[in-house]
Amino acid sequence: MKLSGDRNQCRGCGVYFNSVGAFDRHRVGAMDARRCLDEVGMTARGMAKNAAGFWVGSLMPIGAVAERRNSDDRGVVGIEVALGCDRG
Repeated sequence: MKLSGDRNQCRGCGVYFNSVGAFDRHRVGAMDARRCLDEVGMTARGMAKNAAGFWVGSLMPIGAVAERRNSDDRGVVGIEVALGCDRG
């Protein structure tokens, strides 16, 4: 997969993420014993894969996509948004 912008790949488990925020959500545990969630764990936390195959914090509802396309913020149109993180 092509990595650009905020997209990244976890060196621990090899999974691809659409943002640093989504990557951070898949890491759990105390700082000295962090581990990666598997697909079941990420899905249980509300995460999902986008159309490009990257994990995101959650998928944006279809109505919100249309609303963003019609807004003045045309440079940020997308189908996903990471929730519950500072950078997403």
